Order: sequence, then C-alpha cells, then structure tokens
Amino acid sequence: MANPTPRWGAAVVDLDEPSLPALKARFLVDHTPTRGRVLEIGSGGGKMLRTLARHRPELELHGCDVRLPADPPDVYHFHPIERDLPFPDGSLDLVLVVDVLEHVDDPRHLLAEAARVLSPGGRLLAFVPIEGEALSFYELFRRLLGRDTYVVTKEHVQAFTHEQARSLLGERFEIREVRYAYHVLGQFMDAAFFAAARMTWLRDFWWNRNAFYNPEAKRLGGGTGAMNKLLVLANAVATAESRLLARTRLGSAGILVDAVVAERARASTEAPSGIRADGTAAARAN
Repeated sequence: MANPTPRWGAAVVDLDEPSLPALKARFLVDHTPTRGRVLEIGSGGGKMLRTLARHRPELELHGCDVRLPADPPDVYHFHPIERDLPFPDGSLDLVLVVDVLEHVDDPRHLLAEAARVLSPGGRLLAFVPIEGEALSFYELFRRLLGRDTYVVTKEHVQAFTHEQARSLLGERFEIREVRYAYHVLGQFMDAAFFAAARMTWLRDFWWNRNAFYNPEAKRLGGGTGAMNKLLVLANAVATAESRLLARTRLGSAGILVDAVVAERARASTEAPSGIRADGTAAARAN
C-alpha cells in the first residue's frame, strides 16, 4: 500500500463535541474578534476557517498552505505559498498557527513572517504540540521504534519542549495566555496511536477514514466503524482531561496560546538561532 496523503478535513467543527479538535476550535473562536482580517497559516482543508466563518461571519478570512485544499475554498480566500507570506507588512489583524510549527523546517522564519504581516497590536493564536520532552510517551516510542517515528507517521519534523516552544514564540510575540492540553491520557493516546501508525494500513485509516477528518466515515460499519467508535470515546476522555487540567503544565503535550506581536519584532528581521530542525536546542555563540 502506498503511503497515504495527509488530509486534515474541511468540515465545520462542532464546538460542543467532546473532542480535541473541538477543544482547539473553541479556543480559537472564543479568542477571535468579531471583525478584522484573519490569516491561517497551514490552513489544510479549511475546517478551522469554515468554523470561524460560521461563528464570526463578519471576518475577512484568508488561508495559505503548501498544498492545495481538496475542497474548493468558499468562505475564505486561499493563497498557495512556498516560504514567505503573500501579504504586505502590517496588513492583518490576526494570524492562526494551529498544528503547524512542528511541520516546518524553519519555524522561526514562519513566526517572523507572521509578525511582519500583523498590524501593531495584532494577535497570534496558536496550538503547538509539545513532543520533545525527555519524560514523555513520545520519547519512549522513539527509543523503541526509531527517532523518525513521528516524522514518518504524521510529518512532525520538529519536537519542541515547553521551554523551546515558549522561547521561540517569545522572540516575536508577547504571550498573554497559555492553556495546556494532551495530558497523560491524551498524550499516551496520541503518542501510541501514531507510533502504531508506522503500519501503513493504520495511517490510511487516519488520513482517509477517521470520523474527525471525514464525517461521512461515522456511517461506515465493520472494522472502520469500530475503530471510529474507539477514537471518539478516547477523544472524549482526553478532552475532559484537558479541560480539567487546562492550567496545569505537568504532563501536558500541547499548548494553546494567545499572543500579541511584540514591538521589538518590528525592529529586527533576523532572530537569533535557537532551535535546530530536529527540535533540539542549538548552541549559541558567545
């Protein structure tokens, strides 16, 4: 079986659904103003932008990605990108970076571009997976199955620690709020599933037949239906855990961030080196 192409879904997220995608979407909607120009970097199939369009209909929405969305954009404008953002300096009010920094070779440049296109006082809303902590299930499975496990199964080329993620964001933004997610149960669920997804058939299920990215899969029976029921149940438990421990860093493997572009970011176009492509801290020259 060929390696399946990732598809992140296009359907509007139900904010009341007990799931981790709904947890992220609720944070975005609750922290997004009613008016303004919004860009999602790494918009995928457009599900977060369509969710915003439903709950914040007066926004002007834009999305960009290195891949074309499978479904034609309707409520937002799509812009293909390779590296730099196709927007003038200071032209946007809000930038979304959700499950993206871990996918790019140069997350520092992506955040510098986000800061560049934001107007003074412009905001960044982000979700960043924390998969680089030494004491984590991710590290356990890397030791057992190979350092490239999550590169292969979900294209995560970065593995940040909490300190690295906050330091990276702090170079260009002033963090106003952080909420924690994917604690012990959620972290184990995610780390174990995607470790097992080294098996191609399981990756095919995730990208093509899971109910969160493909709502029509909820109607399928057999093994696919059973796996989706288990996935929905596990998500509900992990979501309850994340809500209960939203202010607790210990054991978490993801952060939701609300930040404002820092004034100092406008005075510099080149930030100091600090994170290597493998997600580990790089040495700084004296």
